[in-house]
Amino acid sequence: MTFDHVGLALRMYAETKFFFVEEIMNISEIFRTLGRFALPLFAFMIVEGVMHTKNIRRYALRLGIMASLISIFFIVLEYSHQFSQYSELLRAGNIFIDLLLLALAIYFLKHPNWKIKLFTLLPIAFSVLSFVVKGIETSRGYDIHWFPCFLTMQYDFLTILLGLAFFASYYAVDAYIKYFVKVDKDIFVESGAYRIIVNLVMALFATIVHIFYYSFCYIWPKGVFWDYELQLYAIFSSAFILFYSGKRGYNAKWFQYGSYLYYPIHIVIIAIIYIISVGGI
Repeated sequence: MTFDHVGLALRMYAETKFFFVEEIMNISEIFRTLGRFALPLFAFMIVEGVMHTKNIRRYALRLGIMASLISIFFIVLEYSHQFSQYSELLRAGNIFIDLLLLALAIYFLKHPNWKIKLFTLLPIAFSVLSFVVKGIETSRGYDIHWFPCFLTMQYDFLTILLGLAFFASYYAVDAYIKYFVKVDKDIFVESGAYRIIVNLVMALFATIVHIFYYSFCYIWPKGVFWDYELQLYAIFSSAFILFYSGKRGYNAKWFQYGSYLYYPIHIVIIAIIYIISVGGI
């Protein structure tokens, strides 16, 4: 994620200068390619978090607070003449809306009550709407005011699809154990093979989702805000998922809340460095 944002800042810097432009753009491209790994891993951790959290309300509340704070910042950026030159960045959307809606979608889907499960359609519908609105704005060159930019997601239905794919992996492996291996699931889990198979299925499903997304965007290239061909490199993030042990890592309170604060803090630092480097606002 940090590589991605640094790469974006480098690209914006290169567009304002007339020296070393090609070199800076090449470095930016490398950084942005590495940044593609972030979304699948975020979606993966949201799914794991929802499935293992003891308090879904607190979990969703933290995501909701971050989404609200970033949206408020977007509103200030949108209506401030001082920062009007950076307003185009708002079209990228709010990643924490993606994560919040994904968390809600997984919570609804895993609920034992089928009526609650139907609420999964709401985050899916919102993600599709966000994609369509940004697509219309990008291809036709005007803003849709009834769906303001501070409500748009960053990756739209791609985030939801990835999360649903990771969640579905557990059910796919459970079905495989039940109908083909034909052993008790608890015994299979203890063998250690269960986690390996789940990781492999997750990597496979994530790859399929990215290929589907790429194919969809290829049909409507003018409706995609970012470089969707670059996003295809996210497929390689599956390599990290293959090494997941299924066990909770370091989770001290300072680290937990610091992980949330890292997002706005690192953006502010990058923004300050960028503004200073181009000679002020």
